[in-house]
Amino acid sequence: MAKKLYNGWKHKLERVCLYCGRPYAERHEVFPGSNRQNSIRQGFQIDLCPEHHREIQENCTKWAQEENLRWRQHFEREFIEKKMDAGASMQQAVRAWMALIGRNYCDEITPE
Repeated sequence: MAKKLYNGWKHKLERVCLYCGRPYAERHEVFPGSNRQNSIRQGFQIDLCPEHHREIQENCTKWAQEENLRWRQHFEREFIEKKMDAGASMQQAVRAWMALIGRNYCDEITPE
């Protein structure tokens, strides 16, 4: 079994919130739950101040729901583009994404 990864406090002094620029930002894994470890390994993370982190994590406001979807789509597109740049076909890249995350967040990208 692989060792679980954690973000912790390393380099926290250097992190700033993507939304408000406040220092000491926390690292947020864009894909939660069973995909948290994939988020850490793949770099699907954003730095947020405690207030924005809590709102995004709780996903209880319209803004948080829109931002969660936007970031998930961003990282999905980026992942697929990198796979294709490395020589994979669109279908292969989408299959790799589905094998990793298990869900498609982009309307224009359809799994087989």
